[in-house]
Amino acid sequence: MLFTEAASAFLDSRTAPVTHGRVQYIGKNTFKDYQKKLKALSVFFSGLRLDEIYPGHLDDYQRVRSQGDGFTRKVGRVVVASPAGAQKINAELGLLERVMKLAGAWTPEHEKFYTPFQVLDADIPRALSPEEQDRFLMVASSNPEWHPIWWYSLAAVHLTFSSDEMRTIRIGDINLTHQIVGVNRRYGKNKFRRRDVPVSDGACMWALERLIERGAKLTPDQPQQPHHFLFPGRVVRNVFDPETHMSETGLRKPFEAVRDKAGLPWFQLNGWRHTSITRLAAAGVPIATIMRRAGHVTPKMSEHYTHISEQEERLAIMGASQRKPVISIQAGKLRKQVSGY
Repeated sequence: MLFTEAASAFLDSRTAPVTHGRVQYIGKNTFKDYQKKLKALSVFFSGLRLDEIYPGHLDDYQRVRSQGDGFTRKVGRVVVASPAGAQKINAELGLLERVMKLAGAWTPEHEKFYTPFQVLDADIPRALSPEEQDRFLMVASSNPEWHPIWWYSLAAVHLTFSSDEMRTIRIGDINLTHQIVGVNRRYGKNKFRRRDVPVSDGACMWALERLIERGAKLTPDQPQQPHHFLFPGRVVRNVFDPETHMSETGLRKPFEAVRDKAGLPWFQLNGWRHTSITRLAAAGVPIATIMRRAGHVTPKMSEHYTHISEQEERLAIMGASQRKPVISIQAGKLRKQVSGY
């Protein structure tokens, strides 16, 4: 069986035999994640049968995938190389292993010779520093064409939402009166991520109001309804449908224009979530509180944010120990009398 046939059969096996919201094998986001991984694997393995995939092919895939050879994406009208990191490559080959095991094509040789990449601490996303954050927001606010990115960023950096959670917000998920924003229950990654987040930042509320106004302007012939998406999906050029949400690339072009202008080419749209959580940790917010607001984080990420929090605590204590103790006026006068000066 060709890899492409096996990949298609695997996806079919994950689809419930009936279309019903309460009957499913895996969640919608998980299914889409499988599709992305199999699409990447197909770039390299599409011409091979499963029994023709040897351990050496896995090593070759690691090499070309990490270098971006043959893997591309479009930035506007420009096609650029799209290399992947260790964690993504391991996940893709992990799915390949799963498909091959189901087909009986994963052999003891594969088990013996395949070595996943080591995921280093450096693979943890980099957060914007306060200065970088201010610079990005200032650039985004400088051009009316970039204002949607400005508003998106002001909201995302406070809400701790991922890019998927942001683009699937519905109008009904935003309670301006009680200042609460909920994650769309249909698109929440897991039970921890389906949450309601209180808003305590005026800039975030202001940005959400601007985004609601933007959505209304994009779909003037359809009065806004609670089930309409905050970021309507584009049907064709300048035509939007509020009942579908924006695609993953809906804001990519203006976002990348802003980050390049701000001198932050490494920053990704989903980086606002990590930046937001990092700010909370640096402010000394308890990790348990951060995890509730962010909708749970992995043990590795929890350890990372705990380290940030502890580091800030040490700096605060060091600063306090270096300050002269506060003494009363009477004690100061007495000290002068005793010391003579």
